[in-house]
Amino acid sequence: MNIYQALNSSYTLLNNNSNTKRLDCEILLAECLRIKNRLDLFLNLNQVLTQDEISTFFNLIKERQKYKPISKIIKKKEFWNFEVDVSKKVLIPRPETEVLLDLVSRVLKKNLNIRFLDVGCGSGCISLALLNIFSNSSGEAFDLSRDAVLSAKLNLKKYNKLNRVKVFQKDLFQFKTDKKYDLIISNPPYLKLSDYINLSRSIKIYEPKNALVSDRKDGILFYNYIISSLKNNLKMNGFFAFEIGDNQFLKIKKLLSQNGFIVISKFKLINGKIRCILAKKIKNYALQ
Repeated sequence: MNIYQALNSSYTLLNNNSNTKRLDCEILLAECLRIKNRLDLFLNLNQVLTQDEISTFFNLIKERQKYKPISKIIKKKEFWNFEVDVSKKVLIPRPETEVLLDLVSRVLKKNLNIRFLDVGCGSGCISLALLNIFSNSSGEAFDLSRDAVLSAKLNLKKYNKLNRVKVFQKDLFQFKTDKKYDLIISNPPYLKLSDYINLSRSIKIYEPKNALVSDRKDGILFYNYIISSLKNNLKMNGFFAFEIGDNQFLKIKKLLSQNGFIVISKFKLINGKIRCILAKKIKNYALQ
């Protein structure tokens, strides 16, 4: 069996399991053959595969038939020019989180010496990117999940950045500190329980529910606590950076305003929903 034949056979196997079956199969075969660019497969369609390569490839296809995300199958995800390990029970980094980091980088671009706090760090992808964007930055990152803490440490260590950020396990609702930061950033759980019910099987089966679901009401439980309890840990003119859920902007904007912040930048999805916001702590603002 050559590459052409393997791909054609695999496409059919994923007819009922994926809306991106061709892309999925090509990524998995490239991974099996240790080809970095899947498009190189099409330059070598006549290459004959070994029996081990065929067996490995179709075993991966079987995993995808069980709705396992590609990133979880190959145990990595490209994020901000890094290859982030997602083999543990952590959320797969999304493109919207890269947008959040882009908002931060454009506003804070002249300040390379920031100190940040990454709340609910997951795989550590946000901290990893911040350390890359701001060359003299340092920070702290924490998560309730032990798997997340281990994953974050693994990814930071892989790129020799663990010496610049302290990663630890902590419940947000028990976190207290006297430290001051230039930036507090978070992609917290923001789904209502009713939103979670409608998610795809691949997410519900293979990604941690507690990294996705906030509460039963409106999904802003974590924002409420972060803003109210950590506002004094931001320096004057410091920033909160959040990824938020659909239809949450007005409520979160009000929370920020009540606590001395103004939204200075935001990002809208193609459907008009606001997904990322950056808010600045304002001087001489009457806190409530």
